[in-house]
Amino acid sequence: MKISNDPLVHRQREQQIMQHVEKLLNDDRLRIDTTHGRRSVTAFVRDVSRSDRAADLKRMMTEMQRPDRELQNQMPIGESLEMALTQKKMIVLTETVGRMRVICVSPTRSLLRGDEPAPMDTSDVQKLLAAMPPSLGGVPITVVIVSTSGFTVEAHEVADRRAERTVILVEPNDAGGWTATGPVETKALADLFDPEAEEQKRNRIRQQIEQDKSELVSSGIAADKLAARTLLPVQAIEVELKEYAKDNPGLIAKRLDGRMVLFREGSAPISSTRSAEAGGSDMPLLERVKALFARKGENEKKIAFLSERRTALCQQRDRAYEDMAALEQQEGALKRQFQEATGAITKRRVTTQLVQLRKDVERRQQLLSVLNQQVDVVSTHLHNLELVQQGQTAKLPDTDEITADAVKAEEMLAELQADAELTGSLGRTATSGMTEEEKALYDELEREAGAKPQAAELTIEQSVEPAPVHHEPIKTVSPEPTASAPPRQREAEAG
Repeated sequence: MKISNDPLVHRQREQQIMQHVEKLLNDDRLRIDTTHGRRSVTAFVRDVSRSDRAADLKRMMTEMQRPDRELQNQMPIGESLEMALTQKKMIVLTETVGRMRVICVSPTRSLLRGDEPAPMDTSDVQKLLAAMPPSLGGVPITVVIVSTSGFTVEAHEVADRRAERTVILVEPNDAGGWTATGPVETKALADLFDPEAEEQKRNRIRQQIEQDKSELVSSGIAADKLAARTLLPVQAIEVELKEYAKDNPGLIAKRLDGRMVLFREGSAPISSTRSAEAGGSDMPLLERVKALFARKGENEKKIAFLSERRTALCQQRDRAYEDMAALEQQEGALKRQFQEATGAITKRRVTTQLVQLRKDVERRQQLLSVLNQQVDVVSTHLHNLELVQQGQTAKLPDTDEITADAVKAEEMLAELQADAELTGSLGRTATSGMTEEEKALYDELEREAGAKPQAAELTIEQSVEPAPVHHEPIKTVSPEPTASAPPRQREAEAG
């Protein structure tokens, strides 16, 4: 797992899990071990106390000569929460029946140095558990350790359940969610400490579907592969695949060869009543085969059947490729055994295994060849049907309709041109259509309107006379004569 070295990321994870735990304290589903067996925490009086290690962080930063207040505000502070479940005893006395302790642990020193943090290993978890005070009076305690940098594979073995203590490990995963590890008998309890909301999980599933959208056209998206990428339960994946198919017309989620697969029922346009009429996924297999071969006119049913068939074949082909990859890894392991072997008996045994393994590889290759041919045949037939369906859906006009429409368009253009010429001639007539008397008066008014501005300009020029300007003569000095150019004399010019 790639662990972030950004202190703010670890701080946000710490805050997220602690906020989630505070909400769980009022949840009836939170059932922990008590002296009366496993009981819900809401059935008792809950005494909750919170603490952190902010003082230890500040002291550590001083020792490492990193007195940075901004960095300190971004660092995780090791928050913890402890809850004691009590009930009344003999009216006035109280009795503690159970405890729960939640501790957040972060790689503080690595984050301060800027190094790549490491996950908690088995020794780190055991040291943390040993440093905790024992539960008083033999009261069962549930310990939840949250590591913002995760745990190693071996460290998960520390999660167990005893009579006096139950240990649950919570960590972020590579898929953007959280993973809670606990004993098998306390799986429901461990799942409650996943702070990711259901809506966030659904969004992650849909985002992964969008990223793998190219697979919808050929092999489809299988639920088990999607679960491996999102690290979410297969049941939740299957539910979301069905919802996604309902929200996106043309997609269908169906169980093929024991796996829920989301795939596309062809790429042809889908009518609004197709699902009701075609019934691609609801029809029995025998009925779909009959509709495919007996009723040649219903291309939608053919496309739905062939799309499902192609997806099933592609799923088989993908599993065959996975088997091939496993066989290749096994072959590499056997070759290493042969190289490392020192005795002849071991080498002969490895040689025999390699021979059988290569025969299995050849069989898988033949199976892949057959599957590829079947996929090609089905895809070609499906493509041809989609082309036919596209042509029928388009409903393009024939030659006669196109010719008739062209004639009508030309007639309309001719009428528009005639109307435009008529409008232009009327405009010119309206402009110049004046009598002789109106024309003479119009010209007289134009002359008067043009004479008044000229007279006003003339009056202004006469009233403002420019002041006389006296210019002194400017003397110029002739440059010294040179050998290449004879001297010339210039007269002073008056300005």
